[in-house]
Amino acid sequence: VGRKEVFITFRVEKSDYFTRKGADVHTDANISLAQCALGGAIRVQGVYEDLNLQIPAGTSSHTKMKMTGKGLKRVSGYGYGDHYINIKIKPPKNLDEKQKALLQAYAEIESNTPGTIQGLTYALGGKKVVIEDQDGLVANLREALDEEEQPDTNKEKN
Repeated sequence: VGRKEVFITFRVEKSDYFTRKGADVHTDANISLAQCALGGAIRVQGVYEDLNLQIPAGTSSHTKMKMTGKGLKRVSGYGYGDHYINIKIKPPKNLDEKQKALLQAYAEIESNTPGTIQGLTYALGGKKVVIEDQDGLVANLREALDEEEQPDTNKEKN
């Protein structure tokens, strides 16, 4: 102002969402069990704009994905930092009967299980079987899956 100097100091409040490391920004994003297994897309808040992030099938928890050039503007130099997104799988807290039956049916045919699964027991030959299936949903799913594996012998031959 005139011939006098004025110094202005800004204080930026700490964010609950973003973590800054230099020009790079880090955030966490939750995905569902289905999204981690099958893939999909999520939208995350960016510094300057929302970002669409493709989730590849088979993404595991704590996978770090990098959005190049989507961080903060570099103070000393040109360009922008990167935005790192830490993927976290958010398992369902409450399953309805159909969801539980689907997961139990999947658990029966899943290989490479590192331990045991609650609600399943091992039959002869190491095959996993659901202990309690009151509504018969798992049995219906098991039957449907078995039908797909067996060729249809009832079709007429031409």
